[in-house]
Parts: sequence; structure tokens; C-alpha cells
Amino acid sequence: MPLQIIIDTREQTPWGFPDDEVTAVRGTLSAGDYALAGDDKFAIERKSLDDFLGTISTGWERFNRELDRMDEAGHIAKVMIIEADFIECCFQEKDGKLISPQHNHPGIKPSFVVARIADLTLRGVSVLFANNHILASGMAITIFRHRQRQLEIEKAINQNERNSNDNGGSPLCGETEA
Repeated sequence: MPLQIIIDTREQTPWGFPDDEVTAVRGTLSAGDYALAGDDKFAIERKSLDDFLGTISTGWERFNRELDRMDEAGHIAKVMIIEADFIECCFQEKDGKLISPQHNHPGIKPSFVVARIADLTLRGVSVLFANNHILASGMAITIFRHRQRQLEIEKAINQNERNSNDNGGSPLCGETEA
């Protein structure tokens, strides 16, 4: 059965997903850019390189407010996937020399990027780098598959507990009372 993924309506150029693996629909999410349908405790935030660098610099306070909303909503994890390689944030090498990275934030130093990633990690955010949007969407599918399995296990446990309570707490089939 395909994953049912909600893509936030503010996402301008959403990831493409294989039709046989994902049913994607547009919707409004309170946090993040992508979430499983019916799951209000987990979402993935998608960032281009320039968006990520803007978020950790001039957008830092706004993004921290979004993280606060996720904490208040009881999100079990916070994931940010950046559509770039880590090295692109910090420096590039050309003809054996280090040159400035090719992004729209040339004043951002590598030490600043690493410090902000450390800050995000300590806030419980997994910062994942994928080389491009194709790898990023594949990473998201894998994460959502794992989250879907986690939800199914939680549902089965809750159902077993309800069944046990409905039976007046009597032992399950095959169990004997001590």
C-alpha cells in the first residue's frame, strides 16, 4: 500500500514521488513541509542550500519559533533535509585551492554553519544533507516508511491494550492467571 504523504500548500516546487510508492496530496501543515496523512507528531522540513543558509542566519528566530511549535505539539522528532552536500555550505576546492562556496550567502563562515548545525542538533533536529532533490525525496520516503511502521506498531499495541481492558483485564488467550 503506498504511503499517503501530505505536501504543505506553501511548498512551491514539491518533491516528486514514485506513484507506486506514494500517494501525495496538498494540504496545510502546522509545521514542516511533508508529513504522513493522519500523523500530527512528525514532519520533514525541506531546504535548498540557500534556504538553509538563510534559515540559520537571518531566519534563525523565525525558525526557532517553528521548532517551539513542533515541541509544543509533541513532535517525536524533527528532521530537516537539505538538498545539497555539506561541503557546499562551507568551501569548495578548485585547482587545489579552497575557494568561496557558490551560494548567495558569501559572508557566512564555515564555523558559523557548523555552530548552527550543533545548535539544531541540541534542539533535537536531525540535519540531513542529500546531494539533490531526487536523493532528498528518496531519503524522505525511507524515513516515512519507518515512521509508518512505527505508527502501525503503536496502533497494534493500543488495540491489544483496549482488548485487554474490554475483557476486564483477563489474560489473553493461552495465558494463565498466576
